[in-house]
Amino acid sequence: MVTKIGLDLGYANITLSDVMAEIYREPSVALIYKNARPDARRVISVGEEAVNSDGEAIGGADGILVRPFKNGLLFDQQLTQEIINNAIKAVKPAENIRCIVGIPSDFLPKQEKELFSMLSEAGVDTSLSVVRSVAAIIGAGYSPSISVISVNVGAQSTEVAVMHKGEIIYLSKSAIGGEDFDKAVKDYILKQGDVNISLQVARAIKERLGAVWKGKPNDSIDIEGTLSLTGNRLRMSVATEDIVGVFEPPLKELIDAIVDAVKRIPADMCADIVENGIVLTGGGAELYGIEVLLSKVLGLPVTKPQGAIDCVAKGLSRINGFLPANLKLNNKNITNQISKYYEGSKK
Repeated sequence: MVTKIGLDLGYANITLSDVMAEIYREPSVALIYKNARPDARRVISVGEEAVNSDGEAIGGADGILVRPFKNGLLFDQQLTQEIINNAIKAVKPAENIRCIVGIPSDFLPKQEKELFSMLSEAGVDTSLSVVRSVAAIIGAGYSPSISVISVNVGAQSTEVAVMHKGEIIYLSKSAIGGEDFDKAVKDYILKQGDVNISLQVARAIKERLGAVWKGKPNDSIDIEGTLSLTGNRLRMSVATEDIVGVFEPPLKELIDAIVDAVKRIPADMCADIVENGIVLTGGGAELYGIEVLLSKVLGLPVTKPQGAIDCVAKGLSRINGFLPANLKLNNKNITNQISKYYEGSKK
Protein backbone atom coordinates (compact mmCIF):
# COMPACT_ATOMS: atom_id res chain seq x y z
CA MET A 1 0.00 0.00 0.00
CA VAL A 2 1.19 3.51 -0.85
CA THR A 3 0.71 6.63 1.27
CA LYS A 4 0.05 9.48 -1.18
CA ILE A 5 0.77 13.03 -0.06
CA GLY A 6 1.09 16.54 -1.42
CA LEU A 7 3.74 18.86 0.01
CA ASP A 8 3.81 22.63 -0.37
CA LEU A 9 7.06 24.09 0.97
CA GLY A 10 6.62 27.85 1.25
CA TYR A 11 8.51 30.72 2.82
CA ALA A 12 5.99 31.09 5.66
CA ASN A 13 4.57 27.59 6.07
CA ILE A 14 5.16 24.00 5.11
CA THR A 15 1.81 22.38 4.32
CA LEU A 16 1.18 18.69 3.82
CA SER A 17 -2.04 17.04 2.63
CA ASP A 18 -2.84 13.37 2.23
CA VAL A 19 -5.30 11.99 -0.33
CA MET A 20 -8.12 12.35 2.20
CA ALA A 21 -7.42 16.13 2.20
CA GLU A 22 -6.34 16.15 5.83
CA ILE A 23 -4.07 19.14 6.35
CA TYR A 24 -0.87 19.44 8.35
CA ARG A 25 0.67 22.91 8.50
CA GLU A 26 3.63 24.30 10.43
CA PRO A 27 5.80 27.40 10.09
CA SER A 28 8.72 26.64 7.75
CA VAL A 29 11.21 27.97 10.27
CA ALA A 30 14.13 26.60 12.29
CA LEU A 31 15.63 27.84 15.54
CA ILE A 32 19.43 27.53 15.52
CA TYR A 33 22.09 28.39 18.08
CA LYS A 34 22.99 32.05 17.72
CA ASN A 35 26.74 31.77 18.25
CA ALA A 36 27.46 28.40 16.65
CA ARG A 37 30.02 28.22 13.84
CA PRO A 38 28.49 27.66 10.38
CA ASP A 39 30.24 24.31 10.06
CA ALA A 40 29.05 23.23 13.50
CA ARG A 41 25.60 24.75 13.55
CA ARG A 42 23.06 22.74 15.48
CA VAL A 43 19.29 22.99 15.11
CA ILE A 44 17.45 23.57 18.39
CA SER A 45 13.94 23.04 17.04
CA VAL A 46 11.75 23.50 13.95
CA GLY A 47 8.16 24.44 13.12
CA GLU A 48 5.70 24.95 15.95
CA GLU A 49 8.32 23.94 18.50
CA ALA A 50 10.52 26.83 17.35
CA VAL A 51 8.10 29.74 17.12
CA ASN A 52 4.95 30.79 18.97
CA SER A 53 1.76 32.29 17.52
CA ASP A 54 3.26 35.78 17.77
CA GLY A 55 6.21 34.79 15.61
CA GLU A 56 8.67 34.83 18.51
CA ALA A 57 11.25 32.15 19.25
CA ILE A 58 10.23 29.66 21.93
CA GLY A 59 12.94 29.65 24.57
CA GLY A 60 15.06 31.45 22.04
CA ALA A 61 17.47 33.47 24.18
CA ASP A 62 20.35 31.48 22.70
CA GLY A 63 18.82 31.01 19.29
CA ILE A 64 17.92 32.79 16.08
CA LEU A 65 14.99 32.04 13.78
CA VAL A 66 15.79 31.22 10.17
CA ARG A 67 13.53 30.58 7.18
CA PRO A 68 15.59 28.43 4.81
CA PHE A 69 13.23 28.46 1.83
CA LYS A 70 13.19 31.97 0.35
CA ASN A 71 11.94 33.13 -3.05
CA GLY A 72 11.94 29.51 -4.19
CA LEU A 73 15.62 29.04 -3.35
CA LEU A 74 16.89 26.34 -1.02
CA PHE A 75 19.60 28.59 0.37
CA ASP A 76 20.17 26.39 3.41
CA GLN A 77 19.88 22.69 2.70
CA GLN A 78 20.58 21.52 6.25
CA LEU A 79 17.73 23.52 7.74
CA THR A 80 15.37 22.71 4.87
CA GLN A 81 16.11 19.02 5.44
CA GLU A 82 15.22 19.32 9.13
CA ILE A 83 11.90 21.00 8.32
CA ILE A 84 11.00 18.41 5.67
CA ASN A 85 11.93 15.56 8.02
CA ASN A 86 9.64 17.02 10.67
CA ALA A 87 6.72 17.27 8.23
CA ILE A 88 7.09 13.75 6.85
CA LYS A 89 7.06 12.38 10.41
CA ALA A 90 3.49 13.71 10.65
CA VAL A 91 2.48 11.07 8.09
CA LYS A 92 1.92 7.52 9.26
CA PRO A 93 3.10 5.76 6.11
CA ALA A 94 2.10 2.31 4.95
CA GLU A 95 4.70 0.42 2.95
CA ASN A 96 5.99 3.47 1.10
CA ILE A 97 5.33 7.16 0.41
CA ARG A 98 4.67 8.84 -2.93
CA CYS A 99 4.94 12.61 -2.66
CA ILE A 100 4.05 15.33 -5.14
CA VAL A 101 5.76 18.56 -4.16
CA GLY A 102 4.75 22.04 -5.28
CA ILE A 103 7.51 24.09 -6.89
CA PRO A 104 7.77 27.71 -8.06
CA SER A 105 7.40 28.35 -11.77
CA ASP A 106 11.05 29.48 -11.98
CA PHE A 107 12.53 26.51 -10.09
CA LEU A 108 15.74 25.30 -11.72
CA PRO A 109 16.37 21.61 -12.52
CA LYS A 110 19.33 21.64 -10.12
CA GLN A 111 17.12 22.93 -7.29
CA GLU A 112 14.45 20.36 -8.13
CA LYS A 113 17.02 17.57 -7.96
CA GLU A 114 18.22 18.83 -4.56
CA LEU A 115 14.64 18.87 -3.27
CA PHE A 116 13.96 15.32 -4.47
CA SER A 117 17.15 14.23 -2.70
CA MET A 118 15.92 15.81 0.55
CA LEU A 119 12.57 14.07 0.26
CA SER A 120 14.33 10.75 -0.26
CA GLU A 121 16.45 11.40 2.84
CA ALA A 122 13.22 12.07 4.76
CA GLY A 123 11.82 8.66 3.80
CA VAL A 124 9.86 9.42 0.61
CA ASP A 125 10.09 6.58 -1.91
CA THR A 126 8.81 8.37 -5.02
CA SER A 127 8.89 12.15 -5.61
CA LEU A 128 7.21 14.12 -8.39
CA SER A 129 6.67 17.84 -8.86
CA VAL A 130 3.96 20.22 -10.08
CA VAL A 131 4.01 24.00 -10.39
CA ARG A 132 2.19 25.55 -7.42
CA SER A 133 -0.17 27.82 -9.32
CA VAL A 134 -1.41 24.86 -11.39
CA ALA A 135 -1.88 22.62 -8.35
CA ALA A 136 -3.89 25.42 -6.71
CA ILE A 137 -6.60 25.12 -9.39
CA ILE A 138 -7.15 21.43 -8.64
CA GLY A 139 -7.07 22.14 -4.90
CA ALA A 140 -9.78 24.76 -5.40
CA GLY A 141 -12.03 22.05 -6.83
CA TYR A 142 -11.63 22.59 -10.57
CA SER A 143 -10.74 20.18 -13.36
CA PRO A 144 -7.18 20.53 -14.68
CA SER A 145 -8.75 20.79 -18.15
CA ILE A 146 -10.38 24.13 -17.32
CA SER A 147 -9.57 27.41 -19.07
CA VAL A 148 -8.76 29.89 -16.31
CA ILE A 149 -6.23 32.27 -14.75
CA SER A 150 -4.72 30.92 -11.54
CA VAL A 151 -3.37 33.59 -9.17
CA ASN A 152 -1.62 32.12 -6.13
CA VAL A 153 -0.56 34.80 -3.63
CA GLY A 154 2.08 33.42 -1.29
CA ALA A 155 3.94 35.09 1.54
CA GLN A 156 6.76 36.45 -0.63
CA SER A 157 5.64 36.03 -4.22
CA THR A 158 2.65 35.67 -6.50
CA GLU A 159 2.49 33.08 -9.25
CA VAL A 160 0.14 33.38 -12.20
CA ALA A 161 -0.73 30.51 -14.54
CA VAL A 162 -2.91 31.04 -17.59
CA MET A 163 -4.50 27.72 -18.58
CA HIS A 164 -6.53 26.81 -21.66
CA LYS A 165 -8.23 23.40 -21.79
CA GLY A 166 -5.46 21.81 -19.74
CA GLU A 167 -2.60 23.48 -21.58
CA ILE A 168 -0.46 25.99 -19.70
CA ILE A 169 0.08 28.91 -22.04
CA TYR A 170 1.75 31.34 -19.63
CA LEU A 171 3.51 31.15 -16.25
CA SER A 172 4.97 34.01 -14.26
CA LYS A 173 6.26 34.80 -10.80
CA SER A 174 6.26 38.29 -9.26
CA ALA A 175 7.96 39.48 -6.08
CA ILE A 176 4.74 40.61 -4.40
CA GLY A 177 3.09 38.62 -1.64
CA GLY A 178 1.22 38.67 1.64
CA GLU A 179 4.26 39.91 3.53
CA ASP A 180 4.22 43.10 1.44
CA PHE A 181 0.75 43.82 2.83
CA ASP A 182 2.17 43.30 6.34
CA LYS A 183 5.01 45.73 5.56
CA ALA A 184 2.48 48.28 4.31
CA VAL A 185 0.80 48.25 7.74
CA LYS A 186 4.14 48.44 9.55
CA ASP A 187 5.28 51.42 7.44
CA TYR A 188 1.96 53.20 7.90
CA ILE A 189 2.05 52.89 11.72
CA LEU A 190 5.60 54.24 11.73
CA LYS A 191 4.71 57.15 9.46
CA GLN A 192 1.55 58.13 11.31
CA GLY A 193 2.56 57.59 14.93
CA ASP A 194 6.36 57.32 14.88
CA VAL A 195 5.91 53.85 16.40
CA ASN A 196 7.86 50.76 15.37
CA ILE A 197 6.00 47.45 15.36
CA SER A 198 7.14 43.98 14.32
CA LEU A 199 5.96 42.29 11.13
CA GLN A 200 4.10 39.79 13.31
CA VAL A 201 2.12 42.63 14.94
CA ALA A 202 1.52 44.19 11.53
CA ARG A 203 0.21 40.84 10.28
CA ALA A 204 -2.16 40.60 13.25
CA ILE A 205 -3.50 44.07 12.42
CA LYS A 206 -3.96 43.10 8.77
CA GLU A 207 -5.78 39.88 9.60
CA ARG A 208 -8.04 41.48 12.21
CA LEU A 209 -8.75 44.87 10.62
CA GLY A 210 -7.49 44.80 7.03
CA ALA A 211 -9.94 45.28 4.17
CA VAL A 212 -9.76 46.50 0.60
CA TRP A 213 -13.50 46.63 0.02
CA LYS A 214 -16.48 47.89 1.98
CA GLY A 215 -18.51 45.65 4.26
CA LYS A 216 -16.02 44.61 6.93
CA PRO A 217 -17.40 45.45 10.41
CA ASN A 218 -15.54 48.07 12.42
CA ASP A 219 -13.18 46.59 14.98
CA SER A 220 -10.05 47.48 16.94
CA ILE A 221 -6.96 45.75 18.30
CA ASP A 222 -4.56 46.64 21.11
CA ILE A 223 -0.90 46.38 20.14
CA GLU A 224 2.56 47.04 21.51
CA GLY A 225 5.37 48.91 19.78
CA THR A 226 8.34 51.14 20.50
CA LEU A 227 8.71 54.87 19.99
CA SER A 228 11.33 55.32 17.27
CA LEU A 229 13.07 58.25 19.00
CA THR A 230 13.30 56.92 22.55
CA GLY A 231 12.85 53.17 22.20
CA ASN A 232 10.26 53.24 24.99
CA ARG A 233 7.55 50.60 24.88
CA LEU A 234 4.09 51.86 24.00
CA ARG A 235 0.64 50.33 24.04
CA MET A 236 -1.89 51.68 21.58
CA SER A 237 -5.20 50.81 19.96
CA VAL A 238 -5.67 50.57 16.19
CA ALA A 239 -9.14 50.62 14.61
CA THR A 240 -10.41 49.53 11.22
CA GLU A 241 -10.71 53.10 9.94
CA ASP A 242 -7.09 53.81 10.93
CA ILE A 243 -5.66 51.62 8.17
CA VAL A 244 -8.03 52.40 5.29
CA GLY A 245 -6.03 52.75 2.09
CA VAL A 246 -2.73 51.39 3.42
CA PHE A 247 -2.73 48.45 0.99
CA GLU A 248 -2.82 50.49 -2.22
CA PRO A 249 0.91 50.15 -3.15
CA PRO A 250 1.12 46.33 -2.91
CA LEU A 251 -2.34 46.01 -4.50
CA LYS A 252 -1.13 47.99 -7.50
CA GLU A 253 1.83 45.63 -7.90
CA LEU A 254 -0.45 42.62 -7.68
CA ILE A 255 -2.86 44.05 -10.25
CA ASP A 256 0.02 44.89 -12.61
CA ALA A 257 1.25 41.29 -12.45
CA ILE A 258 -2.21 39.95 -13.33
CA VAL A 259 -2.73 42.50 -16.11
CA ASP A 260 0.59 41.48 -17.65
CA ALA A 261 -0.62 37.87 -17.77
CA VAL A 262 -4.00 38.83 -19.25
CA LYS A 263 -2.27 40.76 -22.04
CA ARG A 264 -0.47 37.59 -23.08
CA ILE A 265 -3.62 35.54 -23.70
CA PRO A 266 -3.94 34.71 -27.43
CA ALA A 267 -7.04 36.18 -29.04
CA ASP A 268 -8.47 32.80 -30.05
CA MET A 269 -8.32 31.57 -26.41
CA CYS A 270 -9.50 34.75 -24.74
CA ALA A 271 -13.25 34.03 -24.67
CA ASP A 272 -12.89 30.67 -22.90
CA ILE A 273 -10.47 31.99 -20.30
CA VAL A 274 -12.30 35.25 -19.61
CA GLU A 275 -15.56 33.36 -19.05
CA ASN A 276 -14.07 31.60 -16.01
CA GLY A 277 -11.84 34.51 -15.04
CA ILE A 278 -9.49 34.26 -12.07
CA VAL A 279 -9.20 31.72 -9.27
CA LEU A 280 -7.47 33.44 -6.35
CA THR A 281 -5.60 31.24 -3.84
CA GLY A 282 -2.82 31.38 -1.27
CA GLY A 283 -2.50 32.96 2.17
CA GLY A 284 -2.35 36.43 0.63
CA ALA A 285 -5.81 35.88 -0.84
CA GLU A 286 -7.37 35.95 2.64
CA LEU A 287 -7.38 39.79 2.81
CA TYR A 288 -11.00 40.89 3.17
CA GLY A 289 -12.60 41.99 -0.10
CA ILE A 290 -9.60 41.39 -2.32
CA GLU A 291 -11.53 39.20 -4.75
CA VAL A 292 -14.24 41.87 -5.12
CA LEU A 293 -11.70 44.64 -5.72
CA LEU A 294 -9.79 42.62 -8.33
CA SER A 295 -13.02 41.77 -10.13
CA LYS A 296 -14.08 45.43 -10.24
CA VAL A 297 -10.68 46.70 -11.39
CA LEU A 298 -9.95 43.96 -13.94
CA GLY A 299 -13.50 43.44 -15.21
CA LEU A 300 -13.21 39.67 -14.75
CA PRO A 301 -15.00 37.19 -12.50
CA VAL A 302 -12.77 36.38 -9.51
CA THR A 303 -13.37 33.33 -7.32
CA LYS A 304 -11.73 32.83 -3.93
CA PRO A 305 -12.33 29.27 -2.68
CA GLN A 306 -12.81 28.47 0.98
CA GLY A 307 -9.50 27.59 2.61
CA ALA A 308 -7.54 29.41 -0.10
CA ILE A 309 -4.30 29.07 1.89
CA ASP A 310 -4.37 25.26 1.59
CA CYS A 311 -5.34 24.94 -2.09
CA VAL A 312 -1.84 24.11 -3.33
CA ALA A 313 -1.32 21.26 -0.84
CA LYS A 314 -4.83 19.93 -1.44
CA GLY A 315 -4.31 20.07 -5.19
CA LEU A 316 -1.03 18.18 -4.97
CA SER A 317 -2.60 15.37 -2.95
CA ARG A 318 -5.62 15.19 -5.27
CA ILE A 319 -3.31 14.90 -8.26
CA ASN A 320 -1.53 12.10 -6.44
CA GLY A 321 -4.90 10.41 -5.98
CA PHE A 322 -5.73 10.18 -9.69
CA LEU A 323 -2.23 9.30 -10.93
CA PRO A 324 -1.71 5.68 -12.05
CA ALA A 325 -0.20 3.36 -9.47
CA ASN A 326 2.87 2.64 -11.58
CA LEU A 327 4.40 5.56 -13.40
CA LYS A 328 7.34 5.34 -15.77
CA LEU A 329 8.58 8.87 -16.31
CA ASN A 330 11.63 10.46 -17.87
CA ASN A 331 10.72 13.79 -16.31
CA LYS A 332 9.54 13.94 -12.71
CA ASN A 333 7.87 17.32 -13.29
CA ILE A 334 4.38 16.27 -14.39
CA THR A 335 2.82 19.76 -14.65
CA ASN A 336 2.12 19.42 -18.37
CA GLN A 337 0.69 15.90 -18.01
CA ILE A 338 -1.88 16.49 -15.27
CA SER A 339 -4.84 16.88 -17.63
CA LYS A 340 -3.96 13.64 -19.43
CA TYR A 341 -3.77 11.67 -16.18
CA TYR A 342 -7.00 13.24 -14.92
CA GLU A 343 -8.95 12.29 -18.05
CA GLY A 344 -7.45 8.79 -17.95
CA SER A 345 -8.58 8.27 -14.35
CA LYS A 346 -12.23 8.84 -15.32
CA LYS A 347 -12.29 6.05 -17.91
